[in-house]
Amino acid sequence: MKKKYWAYTIIILVSLLLLYPVTSIYIVDGISEGSLLYQTLAKEQDRFSIHWIHSVSKQPVIETYIINDDLTIGIYEMIFNEPGPNLPSGPEGGTKWEIKNGTFRVYNYSIIFDEVPVRIGEVIANHTFIYKENEVELKNISRPGGFVTIGAGKIPLIEYLYKEVKLWLKIK
Repeated sequence: MKKKYWAYTIIILVSLLLLYPVTSIYIVDGISEGSLLYQTLAKEQDRFSIHWIHSVSKQPVIETYIINDDLTIGIYEMIFNEPGPNLPSGPEGGTKWEIKNGTFRVYNYSIIFDEVPVRIGEVIANHTFIYKENEVELKNISRPGGFVTIGAGKIPLIEYLYKEVKLWLKIK
């Protein structure tokens, strides 16, 4: 009788654990929606960055984002050392600027995304997703010139594990 009780208890606990919602950052193909390219566990208020080389100035740009409590994504800051096309040219919309040692830091953005769109550079840009110790060159999980979106969401642990296995095995 005791063995049966413990077996049922373990089955219930494992089932509850597998249904427990976890937060993840994911990268999906922006063209064929739903095609998961990358995922990792995260939590609200975590930050991640996209590092890339500007095609005109040939200088590095770092865009840092924050996962909001409602799982939207806000721009936290942008850092670059030389102005160029498609980069901020001055404070606008409440942003603040710091310029130290030739480096521009733009912050205090009010821009919120459901998912961050990223067009992957074909030649120079080398867009790289960085979260904690993980660095992922986007051209390696999609393709140069490709389009991906980066988002955050809650899913049951079992679904997260299933998707992770599919990524490991490269199953479509």
